[in-house]
Amino acid sequence: MLRMVLVFVLIGVGVVVSVQGPFPALLFYLWNAYFRPESWTYGGFVQSLKLSYLIGVYLVVRTALTLPDPQLNLRTGLIFLFAVQAVIGTVTTENPEWSHPFISDFGKVLLISYLLVVLLDDRKKFRIALLVIALSLGIECAKQGWANLFRAPGARNDNPIPFLGDNNGVALGTMMLMPLFGALAQTATRRWEKQAHRFIGVGVFLRGISTYSRGGFLAAGVLGVFSLLRSEKKVRTLVVVGAGALLVWSLMPARYWARMDTITVEEEEQRDLSAAGRLHFWSVAVDMARAKPFTGVGLNGFTSAYPSYNTDPRFGGQRAAHSTWFGVLADLGYPGLILFVSNLLLAVYSCWRVSKWSRGDPALRDLRIYANALITSMAVFAVAGTFLSSQYNEMLWHFVGLSAALHGIALRERAAATVPARVPQIGFQPVTPART
Repeated sequence: MLRMVLVFVLIGVGVVVSVQGPFPALLFYLWNAYFRPESWTYGGFVQSLKLSYLIGVYLVVRTALTLPDPQLNLRTGLIFLFAVQAVIGTVTTENPEWSHPFISDFGKVLLISYLLVVLLDDRKKFRIALLVIALSLGIECAKQGWANLFRAPGARNDNPIPFLGDNNGVALGTMMLMPLFGALAQTATRRWEKQAHRFIGVGVFLRGISTYSRGGFLAAGVLGVFSLLRSEKKVRTLVVVGAGALLVWSLMPARYWARMDTITVEEEEQRDLSAAGRLHFWSVAVDMARAKPFTGVGLNGFTSAYPSYNTDPRFGGQRAAHSTWFGVLADLGYPGLILFVSNLLLAVYSCWRVSKWSRGDPALRDLRIYANALITSMAVFAVAGTFLSSQYNEMLWHFVGLSAALHGIALRERAAATVPARVPQIGFQPVTPART
């Protein structure tokens, strides 16, 4: 009951704030997308309200009425081209009843990613959006992470998160979220806020490790390495990363490390079934791409098409590709894979340029921190996503949009800084006599 009351208070606040303009409406949408109140309340009533659809429609209409800068450039163009390829894959799919319903959901994801670029036009709005995303997803994760630490240290947490999925998806999402809390802590102006972000971030990390996901374990390693490489205070970051590694080493039981050991098992050794299955699924994905190189088997179509391409009776039924890269290759063919990788590489490059521009400029320090955080999150995705079909993940595409938005903000701030100030003229100025 208390959860329901809290959710309706937050919905009421969101409705009131959204009336003020498209940016507050975007924040309301992001809260709903990352918090998912319909699952948090354990009931179907909130779900029946169709908040995502209603907020999304209002956001699009309100944005269109304000006639903002459409931000038509290479970054938004690549998002648009991937949407076109997704439509092509949906139209030509072998299983239309499977792929067609999915196009509206994924189309909404890409649309919000584009609106992030349009509406986050200054660093204040950008930081607020990061806050909403991080806290909406992170508070519940941190609660479970800290509670698990004191209640059952090292125990496995299999609780799913609606838009992230099972333990592998949760591990991916939590490790991608970690750099945002680091960035928010570094850019906070009040001490209590810095400590709050750090406290929540540690809880989120504990939640990710407790999934027992091997992809998540590798992602945690990448998180540590990139945090150190992109940090402006490397000694302090090295101490933090080392403390985190020591915490995991001392906290997790033998069964956790036994599962992690299967990552490096040799070919001649007996593989566990899940590892062997992944290699088979990837080969099936390649077969699908060979059969339909330009369109693939359809948007999100690997699962439905799998029985037609499977040749191993050990892995029958409907399966997932268990890889972002092979998944998008099978679903949308080689053009889809090229566009997908191009979106990610351009997002990383955009953030790298922002980081490079801001070196030695104290005024742009916050932008550099945000850029490094997004680069780290993308690196985490590249590793964990190798073992998970997450090519349509809402969080990933929002981060692509955030990267493009940050690039645009940096361009505008640099342009404003280079505009020469108007110098008043000193001395005698001839006066033109007035006409009579």
